[in-house]
Amino acid sequence: MTRVKVTVLSDASARSLVRALVAAFVAETDLSADDARRLEMVVDGFVGFTLDQAYPDDDLGEIQVKLEADADVVHVTVHDWGLPMLSAGGIFGPLPDALAALEQDAEGVQLLNLGSAGKRLVADVPARSSGDDHSRRHHVEEAAPLSRTELPDAIEVRAATADDAEAIAQLLYENYHLSYVHSDFYLPRFLIAGLTTGELVSAVAVHDGRVVGHHALMPRPGLPSAETGAAVVHSAYRGLGLFGLLFEHTLGAAVGNGLSSVFGDAVTIHPFSQRAELSHGYHETALQFGMVPAQTTMRGFGSGGPQRRTATLRSYRPLDGRSRHAARPEAYRELLERIYANVGLTTEPAAAQGSTDGDPVTTELDQARALGFLRLRRWDESAGAALKQQVRHLLSRHADVVYADIDLANVDDVDEATAAANELGFFFSGLMLHGPDGHDHLRLQLLDSTAIELEDIVCDSEFAQALKADVLADKARVDG
Repeated sequence: MTRVKVTVLSDASARSLVRALVAAFVAETDLSADDARRLEMVVDGFVGFTLDQAYPDDDLGEIQVKLEADADVVHVTVHDWGLPMLSAGGIFGPLPDALAALEQDAEGVQLLNLGSAGKRLVADVPARSSGDDHSRRHHVEEAAPLSRTELPDAIEVRAATADDAEAIAQLLYENYHLSYVHSDFYLPRFLIAGLTTGELVSAVAVHDGRVVGHHALMPRPGLPSAETGAAVVHSAYRGLGLFGLLFEHTLGAAVGNGLSSVFGDAVTIHPFSQRAELSHGYHETALQFGMVPAQTTMRGFGSGGPQRRTATLRSYRPLDGRSRHAARPEAYRELLERIYANVGLTTEPAAAQGSTDGDPVTTELDQARALGFLRLRRWDESAGAALKQQVRHLLSRHADVVYADIDLANVDDVDEATAAANELGFFFSGLMLHGPDGHDHLRLQLLDSTAIELEDIVCDSEFAQALKADVLADKARVDG
């Protein structure tokens, strides 16, 4: 993504200065002539409207213009702190005539009144570069989170209720269309039930009755760790620090529920969600190939989406800092030690409990995403045969990827168990904290599809980049 921003005063030079900004932006992004013309019309229209309506008799008014180029669209934002006006456009009702005339060149034209934080004019101008836009979609500077006292008083961050269910589903659709990996979030009745029973704990940002941001805590029965996700802020409200405040609200709920940790699975088609999690104390522990099905789309990343299954980075924020009881198989000892250090936890040798209750191997199939999950609970004379049988079963059910989790607190011989998994084609993925029975697990992965992205994987931090290299090296070792 390419982003430029300029602040000007509302005097006679404002329009010429902004036109120079647009010209420089067009040159940098190499837009076509038609796209450049549309962008110039929209920006000039926004600035002219602001000069006329926000600062009609003031040459010292402040106008901030921001342009952000994604893969096939330019987001335009013009912010002012002048005369208040009613929000308009979209659900807020008809636009003033001068803004309505711009809808032939732009989509999503809106006027947003943010109270003491001023007003925003926003629009998306469809645009494509004549060159390769792939590299610029991977680079953007995120706005620093606001403190709660700096949040515009027109926006409220609060716990979601069942009454917000439909608006949450629609917000996810606006950002992901129908491709978000947790498809239940498109079902208002599912959201109503979860928010009512506490099986789903969500935070929302609300402006003038409209849900413009969402972040969820998704606890699972019996597990001391919960996923955070479904994080989305409407594009018109970028740069206000809402992600940060939604994150903090969710973490407060996790602490209140007595969880040992929270985790997120950040996509690797861009660095945005990775940076957001790192900025809130999450640290990477695993790289999971093929976790996200092909055709997952995000606003600003083209309409087609990736053509291959893409990876996610698992990151944890521990809420319980006590030392972990975990064995470490020799093949991955150094890797696991680095991961524990990265997440800020110490370890103690595990006195394997050797529980004989239940099956040695349990499985779960996510048929909608074509993913298989296998847990190795103990290692005995029957475990090796059970492992082979369950892997074959999951592959026969058309799982494109199978993840095998080896219990590091309960498996007696982690070296033998790990070697057996390697022989079946499983290679390193990472570390899962606070899993079933409160135990940590070594995660391995087995790929059974050629449509899995292994090269174009964006890892933003140095640790994640090193983890990617280690995972690919282990895959080569196991394949060899």
